[in-house]
Amino acid sequence: MFYDIGIGILLSLGLANLFDTHLTASWIILGVVFSLIPDLDYLFHLQKGGSTKNAHEHRDYWHYPVVFIPFGMLLIALLANWHYAVLFLFATLLHFIHDSIGIGWGVQWLYPFNSNHYSFFYHYEPSDRRLARKNLYIWNHDEINTLSKKHGDDEWVKNIYFKLHPYGLIEYAVFIIALVILIFVIG
Repeated sequence: MFYDIGIGILLSLGLANLFDTHLTASWIILGVVFSLIPDLDYLFHLQKGGSTKNAHEHRDYWHYPVVFIPFGMLLIALLANWHYAVLFLFATLLHFIHDSIGIGWGVQWLYPFNSNHYSFFYHYEPSDRRLARKNLYIWNHDEINTLSKKHGDDEWVKNIYFKLHPYGLIEYAVFIIALVILIFVIG
């Protein structure tokens, strides 16, 4: 989440500069919202009785980049303008990439063409339940629950964000760098 917020800020700053438009608070807030919007499906997950133990199930709603990004861009371009649609494109694309690297069980990048989950590079799990290290993991949608029960960490939020962990440190670093740059730009 902190990484996504930082990326939303950085994208807002970069695209305002690229488009040579006036930087506004609403533009920056929109960049952050667009970076976080795919995870709104987590609220649906919680409403259905889900928890952090089975948090990967929230990606069964909006985490379909091939569908979500074009549909969102078209809707935003029709309701607003193409600058907003481009911000949406990059913010959500980077969110999905973020969800495909590191922790979690990947994203269904090619849905509706197939329901495989794709995850890249390091895959977080407790040291006593490690998966083989690979550059690309491809899991059938039906395998995810079994893998999560066998290799998952029920305390992943605490173990990544509240302990010294490389993934958490990267998220905090991107967030802090984005805030420093934002303060420098608007100050």
